[in-house]
Amino acid sequence: MNRFRFLVYSIVLALVGYGVWAGMNDSQKIFSAVEHIGLSGMLFLFVLSLCNYCLRYLRWFFMLRRLGDRPDFFDGLICYWAGFALTTTPGKAGEAIRCLYFRNRHGVDNAHSFAALLADRLADLLSAIILASGALYHFEHFRWVTWVMLVVATLILLIVFRPAIALRCGTLLERYAPQVMKPFFAATPRFFARSAILLSPPVLLAGTLLGVVSWSAEAYGFGWLAHQLGNETSMLVLIGIFCLSMLAGSFLPGGLGGTEAAMAVLLVAIGMGPAEAFVIAVLCRLATLWFAVLIGLLSMLWLEHRPFPSAVKI
Repeated sequence: MNRFRFLVYSIVLALVGYGVWAGMNDSQKIFSAVEHIGLSGMLFLFVLSLCNYCLRYLRWFFMLRRLGDRPDFFDGLICYWAGFALTTTPGKAGEAIRCLYFRNRHGVDNAHSFAALLADRLADLLSAIILASGALYHFEHFRWVTWVMLVVATLILLIVFRPAIALRCGTLLERYAPQVMKPFFAATPRFFARSAILLSPPVLLAGTLLGVVSWSAEAYGFGWLAHQLGNETSMLVLIGIFCLSMLAGSFLPGGLGGTEAAMAVLLVAIGMGPAEAFVIAVLCRLATLWFAVLIGLLSMLWLEHRPFPSAVKI
């Protein structure tokens, strides 16, 4: 239950925040906008998000294959999705639980899965920066977000390909860390070796291009919402707003609060009413963040009650 404590806090905080935010807007316009989108519209958004999750798993699966692992495709999909249950943790760090599932059920080395996690994150970051560029022509004061993210991406690449300092830190941490954490720090050299493979230009480029396609699905859903509620801004700019908001909110756990606020501010800046901007932000997050959390929880339940034949006993 402790692993879900942060999730419970996040849900409560989100409900309170959405409630207060809704109270500050015209309730009649909010209900009218929600009614206009309807159940079929929400199902459409869920399908787009599901496409995103499937494509990102394909990238993860082929990264592990690149490192020589052979996890079962469909059980691996559930292991990957299980990480979404803890996506509201700071920096989405809780998603690393999927690495434990891959180790326990498919024998994937910790160094391999954490290297895949790093490459996955970096490819997503680069994909979001590329897609956000469509909005940067309209919002010059948000360009600092992209520069910060580019600096972060550059630092990650420098650390991976020039890992001397990080390796020394890993050795010290292994020496003084609690016994349960020692295996993770002991894997630091293998982690950097595997990361260098996954962050080589051809692999990183392929992962980034797949990320552009996968994130475009959710971003298109955001643009579709705006068009349904009367905004005529080009889809390219709306896709950019979605990704720029995701980048701006990435400094908070799961982007909670920050992403919604950035979406609303940017939508108002292109002519949306505050009530409509609220509906778009909340419905979009319901179909992306909270839908992912639900899928993650269901996947965790499946994994806990369905032992895999080749599971590793620990």
